[in-house]
Amino acid sequence: MQLTIPSSLDQIIETVKDINLSSRQQQTIGLLTAATVITSYTFYRLFKGSRDNCPTVPYRDPFNGSSAEYRKDPSAFVKKWTEEFGPVYRVHLFGRMHTIVSGRYVREVFMNSNFDFHTGIEKRFDMKTMADIRDDEVPASDTRIAVVQYLTPHLKYFTPRAVDNLNIGLHDIVGDLQGKKELPHLYPLVQRMVSRASASVFVGTKLCQNSELITSFQEITGDLGSYIRAENYWIEPFQVLMKLKMWYIGKFSASTRKHRKVMLNAITPEIKSRLENAKKPDWERPNDILQDLIENSKIPAGRDIATHITNQIIVLIFASIHTTSENGTIVLYHILNTPGLIEELYKEQQEVLTNAGLDPNGKSSEVFTFDIIKSMVKLDSVCRESMRLRNEFYELTHTNVGKNKIVLSNGTIIPPGGDVLINAWYNQQSNDWEEMKKDKSEDRTEFKPFRYVNTGYPSTKVSDDYLVFGEGKHACPGRWFAIQEIKTVISLLIRDYKLRPTSDIIFPTTIQTAMPFGSVSIEK
Repeated sequence: MQLTIPSSLDQIIETVKDINLSSRQQQTIGLLTAATVITSYTFYRLFKGSRDNCPTVPYRDPFNGSSAEYRKDPSAFVKKWTEEFGPVYRVHLFGRMHTIVSGRYVREVFMNSNFDFHTGIEKRFDMKTMADIRDDEVPASDTRIAVVQYLTPHLKYFTPRAVDNLNIGLHDIVGDLQGKKELPHLYPLVQRMVSRASASVFVGTKLCQNSELITSFQEITGDLGSYIRAENYWIEPFQVLMKLKMWYIGKFSASTRKHRKVMLNAITPEIKSRLENAKKPDWERPNDILQDLIENSKIPAGRDIATHITNQIIVLIFASIHTTSENGTIVLYHILNTPGLIEELYKEQQEVLTNAGLDPNGKSSEVFTFDIIKSMVKLDSVCRESMRLRNEFYELTHTNVGKNKIVLSNGTIIPPGGDVLINAWYNQQSNDWEEMKKDKSEDRTEFKPFRYVNTGYPSTKVSDDYLVFGEGKHACPGRWFAIQEIKTVISLLIRDYKLRPTSDIIFPTTIQTAMPFGSVSIEK
């Protein structure tokens, strides 16, 4: 069969109608041919007429483009083509064409309301669909409201309970230490601590004692994500098949069923109890995000309140626990990989607590308050510097969801439906971006723990050269809570325990993970 790229929707229909489906073999060939036709048509429609002279990385594979070369050595790939083409160019990755945006041009993406991050990321990783949450339920605006209105303004209030539950999560992993304990990796420890603390804020101090629920908080993102990480790359060019696969995971995977059942079994009776108790004159209102959702959520047609609020909690988990745990792990490995840094941070902690009139060895939830953690400027600088050096290359996919083309200031055209990837490596680490270097001798690839002390750039402040939390209207609204958790995790560990690496710490260079590796011993 000779395949031609259709130039109109009518031609697509005619091409697909002509496919012979009289045998099983022909049905298989027909399905792949139809997907190929649709993908080819998509590329044709997206980039025909985009005569903007934007350079494109050459490729031979019409379906996977440069994906294999990029995955093999992303650092070399990004450096080579950024040096060759400059800050804006195109690359065929993950089954479709992307415009790569670097340097000062990233601001034009982040500040444009027609570029949407959620639409871009969901083409390859639609967590809502994989969690069996309807497309029209829990929009990004609802999650932002939950964070901006119910979480961030109350961080000082939530901090004591979060600290208590960070300690409980720590005890879950290390127990009552008698001597040394070796941890093969730090991520499970940080993840358990963050899951406990987040649950105390999201669903309250009662439900956060439910160990089965905490385990689902901890594992759901990784369990569902593993289905996609294990995918065959041949499916990437076919968006319909990708969407179908994620829908299938949501409807039929054991992980989705397990975690939804655990959460519904815990949250449903709690909601019922709160609704009944709210009618009593002596009722004491719980202060957590669950209660805010009960009082303010608009329940969609066909949904009961428990299922809808559980879906909202799941989306909050997706947006917070894994990324916070991952970033906390990265910071800890950088600290352990830098001789003398733990001692320097411990010294700062003791000075801050003493100057505030607090007992440096006092109860954690009483001394590690919101303001005390914020006062540790060296620790904050370490966090920003560690996350700036994350193993990232092309990140933060954004899609033009508008009806009109978007023209960047250099003339590059992004058509409706077109995708953009941010060159995070260039903006955060490259020494070639001269305008972001304070002096010519500065090495942006080097880990300098106190680079940001007294610079006016705390770890929560976004900028063109620090895109961990996005920028502009797309910036993560929960970054204050995330950083508070990370800095408290580190504060607890360096005060109450001795941590030492027992193997080489390996910082990754592939796109499979951003987390370093290395075993660590912990003792009191």
